[in-house]
Amino acid sequence: MLREELKQKIISESTECIAYLTELVNSNRIYDGEVLAIIIDVIKNGPDQLTNSQWNVLLDKGLLPDFYVECDRCEDTIPWSEMYRAIFIARDHYCPFCRYIENKENTRLLD
Repeated sequence: MLREELKQKIISESTECIAYLTELVNSNRIYDGEVLAIIIDVIKNGPDQLTNSQWNVLLDKGLLPDFYVECDRCEDTIPWSEMYRAIFIARDHYCPFCRYIENKENTRLLD
């Protein structure tokens, strides 16, 4: 996903994105102090008030390196509500549908 598309997704789905950012902060996943300060600002005030410089930091040093992925299987976007699971719990970078299909295929192989 291009940076501008991700920015628009954050703005248009701000409630879901803020929930994900809160999950990242609460699980101590953000180590960069500048990124953390911007994320906390987004959580408190929403993403609409960010400056261009803050957007650059949030996208380039915050989300894009490690905290935002698209599905490795279908290349579709992963919902914010499933992003933490895809990256940190399942560690598969799959959207919910592809994870379901993958699990179903794996179960079928075991039968």
